[in-house]
Amino acid sequence: MQRFRTALLAVGLLLVTTGLAAGVFVERARQDLDNDLRLNAASRVTAVDDFAERARALTLVASHSAAFTSFYRTGGTREQRIRGEVGDPTLMPSVHTALRDVGLIFRDSLAGAGFIDRSGAENAVVVRGHPVDPKNLAPDRTDAPFFDPAFELPYGAVYQSRPYRSEATDEWVISTATKVDAGPGVSPAVVHFELTVEGVRVAMYSVRPGLRVRVVDLLDGRVIIDSTKPQYADRPLGDPEDYSLRWVQTSKDGELRSEAGFRHDVRLAKTSSGIATSWAVVASVQQPTGPWARPTSIGPMSMVFSGLLLLGLSIVGYARHGRSMHRAARTDYLTGLRNRMAAREIAETHLAKQRELAVIVFDLDRFKHVNDTLGHHAGDILLTVIAQRLTELVRHHDDVVARLGGDEFIVLAHGIHDDESVRVLCERLIRTISDSVTVNGVEVSVGVSIGIARAPKHGTDYGTLLQRADIAMYVAKAGRTGWQTYHEGLAPGDGAELLMDAELRRGIAAGQLEVHFQTSFDIVTGAPTRTEALVRWRHPVRGLLMPGHFIPQAESTGAIELVTRDVLRQALDQVVVWKAGGQHIAVAVNVSAQDVIHPGFGDHVIAALTARGLTGSSLVIELTESVLLTDPDVADAVLRRLGAAGVGIAIDDFGAGYASLLYLRRYPVSMLKLDRSLVQGLSSSATDAALVRWTVEMAHSLGVTCVAEGVENAATFEALADLGCDEAQGFYLQAPGPGPEMVLGAFTRQTVPAGPR
Repeated sequence: MQRFRTALLAVGLLLVTTGLAAGVFVERARQDLDNDLRLNAASRVTAVDDFAERARALTLVASHSAAFTSFYRTGGTREQRIRGEVGDPTLMPSVHTALRDVGLIFRDSLAGAGFIDRSGAENAVVVRGHPVDPKNLAPDRTDAPFFDPAFELPYGAVYQSRPYRSEATDEWVISTATKVDAGPGVSPAVVHFELTVEGVRVAMYSVRPGLRVRVVDLLDGRVIIDSTKPQYADRPLGDPEDYSLRWVQTSKDGELRSEAGFRHDVRLAKTSSGIATSWAVVASVQQPTGPWARPTSIGPMSMVFSGLLLLGLSIVGYARHGRSMHRAARTDYLTGLRNRMAAREIAETHLAKQRELAVIVFDLDRFKHVNDTLGHHAGDILLTVIAQRLTELVRHHDDVVARLGGDEFIVLAHGIHDDESVRVLCERLIRTISDSVTVNGVEVSVGVSIGIARAPKHGTDYGTLLQRADIAMYVAKAGRTGWQTYHEGLAPGDGAELLMDAELRRGIAAGQLEVHFQTSFDIVTGAPTRTEALVRWRHPVRGLLMPGHFIPQAESTGAIELVTRDVLRQALDQVVVWKAGGQHIAVAVNVSAQDVIHPGFGDHVIAALTARGLTGSSLVIELTESVLLTDPDVADAVLRRLGAAGVGIAIDDFGAGYASLLYLRRYPVSMLKLDRSLVQGLSSSATDAALVRWTVEMAHSLGVTCVAEGVENAATFEALADLGCDEAQGFYLQAPGPGPEMVLGAFTRQTVPAGPR
């Protein structure tokens, strides 16, 4: 009998443990399902909102193009302006360019765009990026669903229509429209862009298996977009008779609902004045069914009820497991230090008690170089050693050392009352971290940049203190000062720099960088020799930015490598287009110091040429003196690799520095580009003329081509010809412009513009 009771107890324990585990597993799976559904629903409605917001913002930005107001300021009749019979012949191409610009962002979603007069007559229309012949422009579009509502809105407001069938493409589209201020005494016009409903579907599409996303029109409860049903012309809105989600009309934002074996999450799309659409996004997944579908189903409950006598033991076990998970979630797996979550909790606990606290944030200088040269395993060893040193360094039992991530650490220190205490602690940190570490037989040392913010002087909440310590750290890194305490003077400028860096990285990923080209010409024959790629940033808010507005920031933050790679890609793609059209011309791309000293730069350039079927002669790399001074040995190896592949090497801004002559001896230079400061003084300075003559003669004696930059008038051009310069580049010969608009023909001195534009 005793054995029988023991056996029953063992069976009961097994049943309780298994039942509870099954119940917890099922409940966790159900919660994970809900959490995953919430995340997917939130991301999908964000995608739809973002699509609509970007469309409205770009419509508003496009409406401010000078091309639209110039249309009304030009003389002649409307028909003459449309046909280009009066005024500037570039007027209508400028209007079409303004209408096409939105297509750069919505490449596959923009069906058409139009510039419509107040009378309803179309002034210009672009369909799928191609201008419509003036003979085919509609004389009256007042019946368009966006026409009257757009005119009823104030300037600066954008109207978004309900879906309708486009007359231009026969697709189902949503139109965004806004008024254009044509000037005093002129009735306003309207600019509109038609975005395909299919584009909205693709924007909210999710690759998650089993997830179905639908958009419901809240006005009538009809499903207008279904992620599982592409918007073909014969089935433009999925199933037009699908009212299965009509219950959404009375649902709240974020509501979860189970129905017909499916779990649904309802999210309401953003709306604002002037928007006709009123949508809800519904994400749906199939719910598990059967005896194990829920913790209270027959399966788990029968096991739990069979072993209730041992429930306490199971609860204790789960409590211990929970404490272990809590510790693991707050520990850095590599160093054993506390992690970001733990640091926040500890700091907030101390701040809640109104205690003094110093938040000290720092990251390692040159750590990336260790990873790149010795490998990530060596970097991990280095981080572990530094973590151990930091643990031994803290002087107070309440002080906390944590790893925020990567090579970034934080110290939460108490008892720091004055600047002297800060100085002493920072010097100890610098000495501790800077001491060399032997990794795989190699002695390695790194530097550190430290930022400090103290409570309550610099803030009373952890988020503010951490942000301000970060700002101070970036200032210390930029100035190479070792450490910096936060003060109010740091916040505006450095915060803006960080924001600019984040915007630039997102802009590169979104395709906001544009490449314009400016051609160099042979001074004697007038033939085009090569064209230089010049980067521009079409900022969604600030408009088209010149390089001076963002390149220095990119060089200081490391984003310049992304910029260079994007410019190189676009430039080589344009060379392929020109080559296919029968125009064979090389392109010159400016390269920064960070690019040249990167070990993989040469391989990347050659791979980019090979992938497009181009030889090295299709590319010229332009470098400044600062590039070659950064790391001469690495630069020499990279440039010789590129030179051996046929890539041209040009020294840009030659004559502006002090070390240029050394480069002609050390590096495989094939071209010198005279600095514009020398070129523009030719006609007025005998000294500049002598320097240019000497440079040209020296270049020719070495077999190097000499190119003059910044040629802006006829006098400079003639002086360069007399001095024997090989090539010239500047506004006098050709202004920079987008690749598709460039004319790569020869020039004659009689047809060259009279001055800079």
